[in-house]
Amino acid sequence: MRASKLLMAAMFGLGISLVVMVPPAEAKRDTKAAVSKSGREDKKPNMSERFYKRYEKVSALYEEQKYDEALTAAEELMGAAKSGYEKAKVLELKAFVRYDQDDIEGAIASFNEAIATDALPNADHFQAKLTVAELYNINNQPQESITAFEDWLKDAEAVKARNYAMMANNFYDLEDYENVVKYVDLAFSTGEEVQKSWFQMKANALYSLERFDDALAFAREAVAKNPGDPEFANFLTGTLLEAERPQEAVDFLNGLRAQGQLTTEAQYNNLYIAYRDLDKPKDAAMAMQEGIEKGVVKSTRERLLMVGEAYYDAEDLPNALTQFQKAADASPDNGTADLYVGQVLLDQEKPKEARDYLVKAVQKGNLRQTGNAYYQLGIAEMDSGNEAAAIAAFEKAKGYPESEKNAVQALKSLGR
Repeated sequence: MRASKLLMAAMFGLGISLVVMVPPAEAKRDTKAAVSKSGREDKKPNMSERFYKRYEKVSALYEEQKYDEALTAAEELMGAAKSGYEKAKVLELKAFVRYDQDDIEGAIASFNEAIATDALPNADHFQAKLTVAELYNINNQPQESITAFEDWLKDAEAVKARNYAMMANNFYDLEDYENVVKYVDLAFSTGEEVQKSWFQMKANALYSLERFDDALAFAREAVAKNPGDPEFANFLTGTLLEAERPQEAVDFLNGLRAQGQLTTEAQYNNLYIAYRDLDKPKDAAMAMQEGIEKGVVKSTRERLLMVGEAYYDAEDLPNALTQFQKAADASPDNGTADLYVGQVLLDQEKPKEARDYLVKAVQKGNLRQTGNAYYQLGIAEMDSGNEAAAIAAFEKAKGYPESEKNAVQALKSLGR
């Protein structure tokens, strides 16, 4: 029978990967006795030749990804099982079929039934226990995963980094942050390759424990161990921002910038945020604009608006106008940027030009405050000498809570 595939599952976006054990290999193979730390006596495979041939056929259906047929055949084969080992192997196979059908609960149930037969050789028996712990984790059942892992741990000969990381993930879901730190440290202590996201998990746990200095020290250590890696640079910067230390974040990022190592959108975004936190909007705008011009940051409506808003807050209206106009050109079905262009043009006392953009803003729609757009349009019409059009715009603005008060006052000033 050909080698079975590895089944990989990514967990909770934390970069933790686990390998669910391969489906049964040769059912008649010789099994070397494994020593159980808990004293479990090893079991010998006990499968008849006739049963083995039927079992091979069911396994072939699984390998061919004929899952429904494999389950039906496995149910029939279960009725023919005589020994506990035969039952356990069929249950084990059913577990793999159900896993590949995304039936995690069914897979867990079948593995637990296989374990309950107490007929599998030690290697398979204990691997099934670990697999159950992993499946509980995938299925968002952290407490059950912890219990299953601790049961497996009694007989584990070796614990891998990913096993400890899974436990850290479980405790993270339970908001038991002391144990998160403990198990991430155990994962690191194995000396195996670790996932970058485990650093973030530990840092988040340290923050939740209000161990801010420890979190920063840990982030700096991660950067020192991984120089030049932008993900770890982002990790440190994010930690500094969370700690409300934006000047240190700016200094660190500008150091990278001077060395030509500001190479990701996240880095430019963090630099923008840090400058904003320092109330330096023009520096924020120039940083993000640099990222866009270098092609590191995508020139999206959202990013262009961020640049424009920062220039506007810095009272740099010409640059704000340029960025808002670019955003407007990139927004065929959203009038937000057109609204901002209109507001800047009103500030520059260009009501007729402002009117054109404000009309577009209303036409494009998808505004967070439609009433404000109508109110600004009313101002543009009034300043352009179009009283009737101004009244019409204010009447519409009056129908929105955010602009009702100002619209009513404007109408009163026009004798309405």
